[in-house]
Parts: sequence; C-alpha cells; structure tokens
Amino acid sequence: MTTSEDTNAKQDDTIVSDPEILGGMPVIKGTRVLVYDLAASVQAGIPRDRILAAYPTIKEHHLDRAVAYAEANPLQGRTRGISPWTGATPVRSGQILRRKG
Repeated sequence: MTTSEDTNAKQDDTIVSDPEILGGMPVIKGTRVLVYDLAASVQAGIPRDRILAAYPTIKEHHLDRAVAYAEANPLQGRTRGISPWTGATPVRSGQILRRKG
C-alpha cells in the first residue's frame, strides 16, 4: 500500500455514519461528536486548543479530517432565500378564531 492509500484508509476509518448513532449523521469514530460541528467550529475561527478542550476524545488530526469531510460533503437542506409562499399574500388579522362546540 502506498502512502496516499494509507492516508485515505485512515481517513475512511476516522469518520463513520451509522443510522443507530445520531440518525446517521457523520461522526468521529468511537464518539458521538458530529463532524459538521467540528468543521463549523474550526471555520468560525475558534482556536483549536479550545475545541480540543471542549471535546476531550478528539485529537488534532480529527479536526483536519472533519474540515476536509465537510468541504467535500456539504450538508443538504432547504435552499435559503426561497419562500414557500412565493406569490401568496399572507393574511393578517387581529381576530383569534375559536372552535365552536
């Protein structure tokens, strides 16, 4: 096995996704620490030593792997800025509707 294959194998073992752990969100193997939380902390500029202090089971190389994973696999979700009510006019009323009965 070459050096790059060794690195890829280690990276593949570091981040796991299991439906039984946090609904299948990617975590650092052996923990319940979300990869996207680590990546967001690093990208927000929080000092690495502070992140590592907050997560005692995480090592320095986990932070690098988390950032790389998050960049390669961005979270999927609703597109921001698009309203589900496009073309609709909201109704505003001071009345409170009550059930009859």
